[in-house]
Amino acid sequence: MTYSLSEVEALCKKATRGAGMSWGLAEDAAKSVRWLCSWGLPGVHVLARHLEDRKGDTGPANPAATTWSAAGQLCPIICATLLSDMGSQALERRLMHVRWPLLLLPYGVGPLAICWGTTRIDVTDHVSISGPLTSPVADKVTVTRKIDTGGQPCTRSLRAEIAEADLETLTRLAARTYAPETETSKLTGAGAGLQDTD
Repeated sequence: MTYSLSEVEALCKKATRGAGMSWGLAEDAAKSVRWLCSWGLPGVHVLARHLEDRKGDTGPANPAATTWSAAGQLCPIICATLLSDMGSQALERRLMHVRWPLLLLPYGVGPLAICWGTTRIDVTDHVSISGPLTSPVADKVTVTRKIDTGGQPCTRSLRAEIAEADLETLTRLAARTYAPETETSKLTGAGAGLQDTD
């Protein structure tokens, strides 16, 4: 089933927060996934798998979530935010043992190339790719400003295809951000309250 990019962004933001990351990082992750999906890349799938890897977290109250790494592997959301903050200062960066490296991609400022294993993605005024995109771990990732064009060009889209398993994962995590229902909220909140007239 397809969803608008706005729906994708909203769901991913709540799911990332529900997985225990800060609202700021959740917003960055959601914008990243929206950008990836706009080019037809599997952003939703990669984010869902990355958040599933965080199963030990207890939700937004977990203070360790913002510095999370597993077995020495880096969180791509945190790494991407740091790369974005560096802006044009970072002509080339090498990162070791990054989980789901596709999530690093949209944070670059200006034209860039990102490489891991046999995968290369070039971003200029369009995106071109070569190699697999859904690697769960990359031993070494290189992000550089120098572009050598090549690979298969991607086309822009206004909607994103979401697999049922990924939708279920993100929806379950997003539900952690909802306030519990109380008697007061039933009386004063949205909806019919205690009087159902249907």
